[in-house]
Amino acid sequence: MSPWLKSSWQSVLESLQSASPPHAWCLTHTPAVIADSLTDHLAHSLLCDAPRKGEPCGECVSCRIPDPHPDILTLGPEGAAGMIKIDAVREAIEVAYTTASMAGRRVMIVRPADCLNQAASNALLKVVEEPPSGTVFIFQTAVPGKLLPTLLSRLRMVKVPVPTRQILEKTAQSLGINGEDLLLMDALLAEPMALQTAPERVGLARDVLDALVRIRFGEDSQVVLKPFGKVDMLTASTVMERVCDQLIRAQFQQSSQDPITAALSAPYPTVRLLYQYKERVAEVRTQAQAGIAVNSGLALGSLFAAWAFIWTRVPR
Repeated sequence: MSPWLKSSWQSVLESLQSASPPHAWCLTHTPAVIADSLTDHLAHSLLCDAPRKGEPCGECVSCRIPDPHPDILTLGPEGAAGMIKIDAVREAIEVAYTTASMAGRRVMIVRPADCLNQAASNALLKVVEEPPSGTVFIFQTAVPGKLLPTLLSRLRMVKVPVPTRQILEKTAQSLGINGEDLLLMDALLAEPMALQTAPERVGLARDVLDALVRIRFGEDSQVVLKPFGKVDMLTASTVMERVCDQLIRAQFQQSSQDPITAALSAPYPTVRLLYQYKERVAEVRTQAQAGIAVNSGLALGSLFAAWAFIWTRVPR
């Protein structure tokens, strides 16, 4: 979890340890702040068999299950419109009424919740009001005003603040790293600590971003691909998804100072094209998460070629 999310996590902990913990949350943040790791940390805390002061123990069966966790249902945008569809919501609700795989809680993450269409919002409204036993909902959004007021009224709101310059400088200093590097790893992997704990992932994340930038500015995708050998496609696809997410966010705000949009200058591909590309990336990421052998050369080459294509649709 990013260090500047700790204050929001303390607010969550206080509610978790109260006499009546919420069964439905809404984490709100500005488009420039990436809060996915806070949502994921909360989900794993709720599923932990033996939490320590609200924190996941990291040792129980539930904590040691690799992602995707069988008791976490995630609803996200689909299709060219980039909306969370009613059919997906109905399927998730059906699963929520079944017994959890670990016979404990089940968590439903709705992210980004502002992509719910009207029908999907109404379907969730009823189940959030009267949830299945043991089911907890976590909504995450940068645009809470797009959610139904009746839905918002049933959620415990947690506002994620924008990190101050002092927090960023203090964090970078404590880690002994450059502040810009910390922001970059938070943006690409949601793991600023990877700079110390996973240098090989950091190197690959930088290489993938550099490749995407070079392709964006006209280099042939197959030429850019050549230096890549066998790579960790989970890390590579994570970077690509997060790049897409940030370019989508950038089109709904006046300005952006994050390292991704700084490297990939506007104008950007349309939101529709970015969601279509993200779907292709998600297929590879799902396979990698499931431990399915992926030919990284073919997968990376295909994704680089698709990335080149969507930039040809951007007016010069």
